[in-house]
Amino acid sequence: MEQTKREKVAQIIQTARMQKGHTQQDVADMIGCQVQTINKIENAKYSPNADILYLLSDILEIKITLNNIEV
Repeated sequence: MEQTKREKVAQIIQTARMQKGHTQQDVADMIGCQVQTINKIENAKYSPNADILYLLSDILEIKITLNNIEV
């Protein structure tokens, strides 16, 4: 079965977090949210809003591209 976009984003975020050696709690503390939010994002139960996505991209050093525009 093909992954949904939400599942793909969840996998990228979780993989990047683990590669950086951060726990979900570490990331939550860095961006100022609840650990449950990070858990839901990584389990594809919640789509992060733009503000959280930008913070995650900075912390995890991942690039975000929207319609061929990198942010």
